[in-house]
Amino acid sequence: MDRKKIPAILMLSASAITSLIVYFRGYGLKVMVIALAAVLIAFYIIGSVIRMVLDSYYKANEEQVSDEGEVIEKTEGAEETPESQDFGTEEVTGSPEDGQ
Repeated sequence: MDRKKIPAILMLSASAITSLIVYFRGYGLKVMVIALAAVLIAFYIIGSVIRMVLDSYYKANEEQVSDEGEVIEKTEGAEETPESQDFGTEEVTGSPEDGQ
């Protein structure tokens, strides 16, 4: 999802819910407009804070991924050592009778 749309979606959904609640409770137009304006401002600020937190998280995550990619690129070109080639293929010395 596009993180730029988070404040608008949050703000509009909260204002729709507020409008329905104020309408069905029978408040006047003046109270409805004040409540709606307060909700729009409050949820726009909340949505902006959420977006900034998500942006900073994704930015840090992208930097970490790019750093890991650089390390992988550096190690791919390295020559393999004999120990890394023989990993897991240890030679057993002695005869089977020695172990029993």
